[in-house]
Amino acid sequence: MTSALRYEWVRLTSVRSTWWLIGLSVVAQGLLALVLTLSGKSRDEPLAGDAAALALSGGTGMIPLIFVFMGLIGVFATGHEYRYGTIRASLTAFPRRIHLWAAKTLLVAAVAAVVGTLLAAESLGIGLLVGGPGAEEVFTGPQMGRVAVGYVVFLVVCALFGLALAGITRSIPAAIVLLITLPMIIESLIVLILGMEAFESLRSLSAYLPFTAGERMMAVSAETPLDGGPAPLRPLTGGLTFTAYGAALLALWGTLFIKRDA
Repeated sequence: MTSALRYEWVRLTSVRSTWWLIGLSVVAQGLLALVLTLSGKSRDEPLAGDAAALALSGGTGMIPLIFVFMGLIGVFATGHEYRYGTIRASLTAFPRRIHLWAAKTLLVAAVAAVVGTLLAAESLGIGLLVGGPGAEEVFTGPQMGRVAVGYVVFLVVCALFGLALAGITRSIPAAIVLLITLPMIIESLIVLILGMEAFESLRSLSAYLPFTAGERMMAVSAETPLDGGPAPLRPLTGGLTFTAYGAALLALWGTLFIKRDA
């Protein structure tokens, strides 16, 4: 297992896309934190908690950018092996596939956790610098700690989503399309369908869709929608729901990885 972890570490850090995506995440996070912090305060009133949480989480839920970058790190972590056929060499070196699967999962999760922590710290620093009077009190409040932890967990699960999708499809383009369309198109269509009068009895299920639930980890309010939609999940419930989806997807990929041919 240790050898598999070392092998995956060298392979993951030697792929240029990993560093490009981390760099783009840092730049995008800084710009989003700056813009969202400045737009969330006014001349007469201090920065609101909702605006601070949005800035701290890089605009997740409004500007789906950072979590796509993290998902792409997962996609490329295993997708390149199928694209260039090097998965055969990996399986020859590590015939116990469960070890290779576990090493890929642990390494991608660890990288996403470290990057997510750095991004949250970056947003916090920018928020304290430009947030104006009262920014320190808002950004260092107990709710912001939970938002920061939720943001890191969200990014880790997104990276594992990308890893699992690439492993299941064994195709980088297919995994990227799924990674982008699942939260932005497919979930929106499901919410729209469940909002119809014919599906009124199932409307509450829309709150349990993966990314809808996951975004609740970064929320600081729990207001019931005015359009009669389902009440949003509590942050812990949303986080557990999102993590369960990620675990199920990883388990499916692990099963296929062990049983399928290379």
